[in-house]
Parts: sequence; structure tokens; C-alpha cells
Amino acid sequence: MVHIVKIPWDDAIPLAVEEIRTDDDNNFGDVVPSHLQSRVEEQKAVLVETALCRITNDVPGLYAYSFSCLSPSAPIHPNIRATRLAMACGLHSQRFTGDVYIGRRGYCDTKLRNFDLCLSHVQNACIYSPDIRAETLAALLSVDGDNVDASSPEWLENAAQMNYHDGANLAALANAMTRTDTVVDDKEEDCDDESATVSSSCSEDGDEITSSNQEQKALTQIPLCWHCRGPASTLCEGCGAVYFCDPSSRRCQVNAWSHQCLCATWKVYVDHRNDLSSFPYFSGWQITLLQEDCFTSERVYESYLVSLGVLPSQEQNGTPKRNWWTTELHGWCGGCSASAKDVDIFQRVSYVDGFALGVEDWVPQESYLNASDDVGVKFDEHSLPMLNSWEDWYRLRQISSSSPIALLATFPLTLYYCLQHYGNIPITVAKMMERPLRIHVVGIEKELNFVDMFREIGYLIPKESVNVDMYWIVRDDMFPKNSKGEKKLTLQLTSHVKLSIVAGTYGDSLDPDFDFAGPPDMIVGLNAGLYAYSSWRDVIAYLYTHPNVTGVFTDYNEHSGLNCASLGGSKARKSLKMNPFRQPRAMPVYCMNLPQFSNGFIYVFNEQELE
Repeated sequence: MVHIVKIPWDDAIPLAVEEIRTDDDNNFGDVVPSHLQSRVEEQKAVLVETALCRITNDVPGLYAYSFSCLSPSAPIHPNIRATRLAMACGLHSQRFTGDVYIGRRGYCDTKLRNFDLCLSHVQNACIYSPDIRAETLAALLSVDGDNVDASSPEWLENAAQMNYHDGANLAALANAMTRTDTVVDDKEEDCDDESATVSSSCSEDGDEITSSNQEQKALTQIPLCWHCRGPASTLCEGCGAVYFCDPSSRRCQVNAWSHQCLCATWKVYVDHRNDLSSFPYFSGWQITLLQEDCFTSERVYESYLVSLGVLPSQEQNGTPKRNWWTTELHGWCGGCSASAKDVDIFQRVSYVDGFALGVEDWVPQESYLNASDDVGVKFDEHSLPMLNSWEDWYRLRQISSSSPIALLATFPLTLYYCLQHYGNIPITVAKMMERPLRIHVVGIEKELNFVDMFREIGYLIPKESVNVDMYWIVRDDMFPKNSKGEKKLTLQLTSHVKLSIVAGTYGDSLDPDFDFAGPPDMIVGLNAGLYAYSSWRDVIAYLYTHPNVTGVFTDYNEHSGLNCASLGGSKARKSLKMNPFRQPRAMPVYCMNLPQFSNGFIYVFNEQELE
């Protein structure tokens, strides 16, 4: 006897377990299709099988069976719960209609057979959320008042990772079979790094959302309908996370029915806005940057920077006056933005000139930290200060709480937090082998404008602790134009922190194991949006095949962060959390109202632990 789960399209009908009677001595092969054959004939349909999680050598797979009606006039009934389960498995474009049956099958003594599927294995993902983290399910269950186990089986938590790698392998195979000498533009790669606020999330149709720089600038001035992308002003009543147009007819709400799979979950994410907007140590300067006007436009932020006097408008001797704020605001745009064109990687900038704030106690002194100093924070076993909040860093570096320096310092401080919080084992290994810690930072763009700000990492790491070799990997077209044809530039940020800027594509033109001083100990990506750009595939594949290398990434919002973290498997999915060094301002996003912060969420692949 084998058990499968029926997911009726009508949400009012509960999930049910069906028994399939079999000959236990000859229970081989997939018996589900024959069990459903009478319903296929009754509905005059074709049975469609969808792999939600394929079979591995030791774990049975999860498969969905649905009916595709042959009659074009047959009514279509969306199946919200089955679609929600597919999303939990990382199949964001999969849409189910009609009744759906779920079963498991795998191998037993090299023979294919069906395995029992327990209702408890899939009911949380079906009924509540594709975000099957315990804390999200607990929040949803507390709303419903249900007393349900919030745990999920590990094979389900790993399904998104498996499906991603299967898809990436198929894409690589298709690309190899169709590759020509003609260069084809990759539109995913044309957007500047701020486009991750859009493209790191999937649309209602499951497609990656991308836009050109010009469109992005225009669209972030007004909210757009989640379904048709037309101007909109009505937030979803259920979650308050997306906009819809035409509220009277509800046409877009009906057509975008798959939003119902996410609505309750996104309400949980929206409820996290207060926590994300909490920066209690600051004197109040950040409040303006966290208000509702910031959710759909950069204007408030730009006006604030103008009030600080840090957006240079005048030229000195025919040369634009430079600091670190212009590119932070306007982005890199593939090196084509006005602020990016002004960048001279060879021109070193002090903290005073780079931050350009004009108030002495708003900028930290460029001074090294000694582990023996009494500075009010604890040090870890490698003599690194344990910083867990902006308050810790501000006090350590004697910065006034009225300083807005955190708006820029989010980049070096997040990188330091990755190193200190997740780098214990990598640092230990580097010290045992008497070599520098090797960190590869992938996806660098706007950070090229404020290279010298990353000296802060050298000031925070005591000289006697560990030497650090950082490699910033940038695309060829983003490499500084004044490099005289070189593909690598090396800068000594401090006496024990060296930065090499390397042009190329990770895993393609650059081999992580052989094109550097050695394999990486850690890989870091800031505001990565792993789902948004195909160029991340080789990075993810490298981490998948090198479990001894730690990967740490940040993302703008919780939805994108969850989907990207799931590519690292169950542990990575569970590691997703708010980054304590997120930028203290709300960022605009053009068709969602999810809380959006630069370096807002952080997660880790292959976190190393002492045995």
C-alpha cells in the first residue's frame, strides 16, 4: 500500500491522503498514473507529471500529477496550494490548476518504486507559505491560531538548491550546443547594481524582472502594478506589499492569482519593517530616510545629501570635485554614469576628503586598533573586535551619533562583519598555513568609487591578527578605463590588507583555484541578487562543489534573500537574517512595497564549524 496526497483546487476542501493498493511483493515502477487513469478519462484530459524534487541515490523524489484538459472551453481553476508547494521547491514559474496529486518515488535495490508521502511533509508549504523557515511558519501559525508543527523535512528544504543546479546545468548544456562566434548582449548584465532592487525578485509570472538604467530611473518615481506594470496606487489589502491598478474591476488581482501564494508570507515580511527601520543609537538624522516617501523615490535621499553639502556641483580647475557620495547615490551603470566616469582608481582619497562631511567628529580617525586597547568591546580568539551593531562601531571609532557616515560605511562594515562573524575557521586555516586570508569579493560595481573606504577593515583588524588578501572581481567593461590595458591592479590598503582588482568572469575567464594566489577561503557578494544575474551561476556552482569555502552574501529584501539563500540548501536558508550593518535608509522599489535596504539581509553558504 502506498500513500499520496491530494491537493484540491478548492481551498475550502482540505488536503487528503489517498491509499493506493499494490502488490507488496511486486511494488515496482510508478503506480500513480494507473491509479489516476479513471480520472484522466473522466475529465477528458492528459495526465501531466512535474518533478518538484528529483530522485537522488539515497532520497526519493517528490512528483506532482495534474490534469491538462483537452477541451479549450474547460474552466480553469487555479490551485493556490499546489503552486505554493512548487514555489517552496524553488520552481517560481510553475503554476498548477485543477486538482493535483503529490507522491514520492525513488529506488530500492536499484528498482524504481513508490514511497509513502506523509501529509505533514507538505502541508505547511501548501497551506501556509513557500517560506518554510520555522520562524515564518510560526508567525503565520500564530495568526491562524493553529497548533501545527512548524518543521519541514530536510529533503524539501534542499529542493530549491537541487532544482537550481539542475536548471543551471541544462542552461549550460543548451548554451554549449547553440554557442556561436556572435556576441549576444546579456540584458541581465546591463543594469547597474541598483537594479537588484527589481531583478532580484521574480514577477508574478515567474520571470526575472529586469530593466534598463533609463527605465529604472523613471519607474522608481511611481508605484507600478505588480501584474501589468502600469501606474498604480492601490496596495494589496492582504499584505500591503504589492500595488495593483484598477481596484474597481480587480482585473489585475484576479489575473495575478499566484500572488495569493505569497500574500500572507509577504504580510509577515512587511511587519518586519519596524525592526528593519530601528536604529536606536543614531540621534534622529535617519528618520527622514525611513519614511514612506522613500519607498518609491530617491528624491528624499538626494535632498538629504544636498542638505549635507556632499553632492558636489562645482568644478575645481576644470575637474569635478569628487567624493564618495555621488556614485553611492547614482550607481555605477556599467561604468557609464557621470559619477563613475569621474573615478580615478589611482587617486587615493583620505577619509576627510572622501566622506566630505565637514564635521570633525562625524568621521573616524584613520588609526589602527590594538587588541590590547581598552575600547569597550570584546575581542574574539583572533583578536578581532566583535561588532554586532552600529552602536558598537560608532563607540569604538569615537564617532558622534549625529554622523550619517553609516550610509556609506555599510559596505566596509558589512564586509568586516562577514569576515568576523563567519570567518573563524577560514582565519584559523590561514594562520595555521602561515599565509594571508584570501577573500574573493564578486559583483563589485559602485564600490570601485570608494576603494579607500575599505581601509577600515585594516584599521579594525589588529596587525598581529591576520594578513588579508582581498580580490575584487569586476566585469571587463567595468574595469577602470585608465588602467592602460591591464587586467589586474593591486593596492596596499594598509600594511596587512592588500586589495587586487581583477577583471573577468568568475568561473569562466577566471578560475578561482588557479588565477589567484590560491583558492579562496571566503567568497563575498554585497547586494548580490543571486537569482537576478546568470553570471552568479559559476559562483554558486563553485561553492556547491567546494563545501570547505564559505560564501556570504547580502540582499535588499527578505523575499529575494530567502530565494537566493535557498540555493545554498537547508542550512543557508535557515541562516538568513537581518544584517546589523544594513544601510539606515529605506530604498525604493518600483512594483513592491516590501521593506528594502541596501545590505538588508545576510546569509551564508557552507558555514564552517569546529568539529
